[in-house]
Amino acid sequence: MNQASSSFYPIGISCTVAFLLMILLLGASCGRDSDPTGKDDSGDITGLAPEELPALVRNPPLFVDYDRNVYIPGIEDLVRTLEVSFVYNRDSVQVRYRYATDNPSWYHQYLVHENGKWVRYGSGGTGPDRHGLYEDRISMMLDDGSVDGFAEIGGFVTMHPGMRTLTSAIPADRVREHHHLGEKLGRSDVRKFIRESREDDPGDDHWAGTRDPDELDRLRDDGVFLDVWQWRAHRSNPLGYADNGYVLDYRHSSEGRGMFTDNLDDQGRPRYMFDPETVGRRALRKDRLVAREYGQDAPYFIHEGNATPFDPEYDWQDGDAIPHRFLCQPDGSRGALKAAGFWHDGRWEVAVTRTLESPNPRDSKAIEDGGVYHAAFAVHADGSGARWHYASVPYSVGFGVEADIEAVFVDGPLESADVRWHEIPVFYPGQVDLSWLLSPEHPGHQFVQDGSMHMLEIHHIELLSRFIVRQELELLGEDPAAFGIDPELSY
Repeated sequence: MNQASSSFYPIGISCTVAFLLMILLLGASCGRDSDPTGKDDSGDITGLAPEELPALVRNPPLFVDYDRNVYIPGIEDLVRTLEVSFVYNRDSVQVRYRYATDNPSWYHQYLVHENGKWVRYGSGGTGPDRHGLYEDRISMMLDDGSVDGFAEIGGFVTMHPGMRTLTSAIPADRVREHHHLGEKLGRSDVRKFIRESREDDPGDDHWAGTRDPDELDRLRDDGVFLDVWQWRAHRSNPLGYADNGYVLDYRHSSEGRGMFTDNLDDQGRPRYMFDPETVGRRALRKDRLVAREYGQDAPYFIHEGNATPFDPEYDWQDGDAIPHRFLCQPDGSRGALKAAGFWHDGRWEVAVTRTLESPNPRDSKAIEDGGVYHAAFAVHADGSGARWHYASVPYSVGFGVEADIEAVFVDGPLESADVRWHEIPVFYPGQVDLSWLLSPEHPGHQFVQDGSMHMLEIHHIELLSRFIVRQELELLGEDPAAFGIDPELSY
């Protein structure tokens, strides 16, 4: 892994004044939020017919309805396995992942020249992307006991009616008109949040009841948020990072300069192309991207070290492709997670490393020897974005103490630790939200209300995955039995 991952650090120091000037110009754009409108990952939902399989999908989906944001994977694709381990020393912690897949993607959204225009490929919309031009991701939400219910039901505490890509998604105009999400944050969708950030009890309009900004600041000061570590195969990995964020009233990026931004100007053209003197070409080719011909050592991404300003006078040909995301060197808490990932022998191997000390207590959790934390994991695969991922139940993680996952201490370099792997089932989470979990329609609602039982004390993962699909089909007015799902299925 060390030899392979050395290719992920391609940025060097330029020897030319011209290049340094370009870096200054690039830095101005990289410093801004990559998508202040809240549209990042939402894409255009241009769907396939149910009988058409997206590029990276092996098995037909169970049910598809693009008009209602629905793509339910086939029964054989409801549960997969993520291997996880933690190691730490006196200064740092590292979480390692192994995820088996025959269809990896380190590609993510490209601008393709077609009939004189640049068209974006790679939607991130409903279900897997039709061309497979959407990156794989592995994420972890981490809590230190500050968020109510996370230790028992994990990421489901962040799911609420009205969120983007749900059938109940709130229209963008309503979000833009909202005093906090729209007017203050400049967002146009509803994303993950914890109920501590809202005034009202969970319900259909729970998204709108945001607390006063001063109260939200106090929650951050008190550490009442979920820490989110997100490894991205395209938007962070090539520079040697994972993305740092947190969930409170929204899914926010941590403080500091981000590691990616949009590569599109106000005329609908790329801002930057590949530097032919560095890369040997100005663009990639769409057909080669779709055929997965650009390897991990190829310049499939564009960044400060291989770019030059776009030349509109060049004789661009149909099928020329330039990455839509421009990668940047991050800083601050946003750049606190170092990472290296490489796919080989049929699986991803990823390591994400951070200091034990919090890089910023207002957006990241500190980790202490002797402490127990709770983590839930997620995997985006098969060219999927947004809610079409695989999620885990929460697990306790102990540092020097007994827990579901026990981190291995090493008095020396993290690489010298004897790794202890844990197989973590990850499953399709459907459209289950906290309001439904707390309602009488959910047979276990009393356990969610009083926090008395962990999910695994009630559910077997295989049955849980089918239970979730049954709930979504019933939500859509469909008969689960028509899809081979037992309508009497409970736990």
